[in-house]
Amino acid sequence: MAFERMKESARRGLATSRARVDETRAQRQRDKLLQDLGRTSYAEHTGHATQEAVASKLRALDDYEQTLRDKQQWRARDIMHAGAECVDEDETVASAARRMRDLGVGSLPICGPDDRLHGIITDRDIVLKCVAEGQEPSQVKVRDLTQGELVWVDAGANVNEVLRRMEDHQIKRLPVIDNHRLVGMISESDLARTLDEHRLSEFVGRVYSTP
Repeated sequence: MAFERMKESARRGLATSRARVDETRAQRQRDKLLQDLGRTSYAEHTGHATQEAVASKLRALDDYEQTLRDKQQWRARDIMHAGAECVDEDETVASAARRMRDLGVGSLPICGPDDRLHGIITDRDIVLKCVAEGQEPSQVKVRDLTQGELVWVDAGANVNEVLRRMEDHQIKRLPVIDNHRLVGMISESDLARTLDEHRLSEFVGRVYSTP
């Protein structure tokens, strides 16, 4: 359990650091555009630049601000990473564990022959429902560990809905469904590229909090 807490702490730190870097980059880009506008405006005032040059710098600043505003309106399909790696429901738990190790993830979506989402298997499921129960991971099928509510989000859901589902169920990876088929996954790293530092910090606190 101590190791798991260390992993969670490291993940929280990494997610927050990424958000801080992104926010710093955004602020620097905004400052640069403002400085360019200020220099060009002064040059126009002293006769060394045209009104068209000032208008061009102003448009560049407006376009950047609009990009930031648009980011807040993104949908699940905009922030997910596409082509989610699936584990077949007939694969063994041992095979799923190796796949998680190779991908560096703690959970995998489970898909059937129809390419539709049938569940999620996590490293915690493997430890508690298989190993701790004295079962052999190479003999147990992935489908035997799928229990409880299946949590996913529609590709058209907004960012607030994505966060609500992940926070309410305290999950770090969320499947994205479009037309009944799995099209991608949303993870903490995906959110770190989208959320500001304050909102990401709130998310991490709620997802990692102990009931």
